[in-house]
Amino acid sequence: MSRPLIAVLRGGYSGESVISLQSAARMMGAIDRTRYIAAYVTVEHDAWTAADEQGNVLPFDRGRFAVDRGHGMETFDAALIAIHGEPGENGKLQGYLDMLGVPYQTGGVLSMALSFSKYATTALLRQQGFEVCPSVMLFRGDTEAADKVAAIGYPCFVKPDQSGSSLGVTKVKRPEDLAAALELAFAEGSQVMVEAAVSGRELTCGVIDLDGSARALPVCEIRHSREFFDYEAKYHAKDTQELVPAPLPDEVTRLVQERSAAIYGALDCAGMVRVDHFWTGEKLVTIEVNATPGFSGASIFPKMLEVSGIGVEAAINGLVARMLQRKA
Repeated sequence: MSRPLIAVLRGGYSGESVISLQSAARMMGAIDRTRYIAAYVTVEHDAWTAADEQGNVLPFDRGRFAVDRGHGMETFDAALIAIHGEPGENGKLQGYLDMLGVPYQTGGVLSMALSFSKYATTALLRQQGFEVCPSVMLFRGDTEAADKVAAIGYPCFVKPDQSGSSLGVTKVKRPEDLAAALELAFAEGSQVMVEAAVSGRELTCGVIDLDGSARALPVCEIRHSREFFDYEAKYHAKDTQELVPAPLPDEVTRLVQERSAAIYGALDCAGMVRVDHFWTGEKLVTIEVNATPGFSGASIFPKMLEVSGIGVEAAINGLVARMLQRKA
């Protein structure tokens, strides 16, 4: 019996494409070659291309989601999405794969579209009773932006509503700094979320579903010297610490894990998801949900997998097996 052919999708249309290439390489390296065959599909604005693990270009048919490895066109049996940002994290790629009947490891179109919008995510979580920060959505040309932000209060965070890796995010402490922060955020997209700042210990928790039930991974505490966990702190700062498991009281660890798994279910997530929180010392406040978390050598999610005892290889091959079961 021939081995299933797995696509590892990478690239994308955002500034996170560089991280996507690293995440895809980590996933590709974890795939069990005794069970599966794998090839890259690189998604870019001007073209989609395919290549084998060594980088040799392969003929690719986007209409069929098929590749020619030298034996004629073969349709991919499943897809591992390693694209952070558009179109892999906002539901567009999921819709394309749904139309072709190709299973993937992430949530579906609606789940991904909702979780990609920071404002929609926290609004829905607030409606469902989860603790989140007050926030407001702004659009370009909003003449009442200053008044709306004043109602949120300072300090606050100005964030592009649909971007990751903290691109375009600013912590604003004074009203006179708002205009520059909005300009930076609007450079990333047409919608901007302004969120009240919260102080406390910065925590994140991965959740994965390998067998039909959501499993929360060991909690990570992030410590850094920046104003917030920005792009520099995530990828370049030498003093950033990512402590797994987080040195927390047992009851706080359980709360973070239970809350993260509950949010995973509430947003109808699938595959690997990371939920970010602040522990104020009295309450747990959820900040964001990352539905295609980074998977590079520097990323937090693989570290949580290793500490959990699952491991990267078992997680990736388990997700592939689960996709193929759904297809069958």
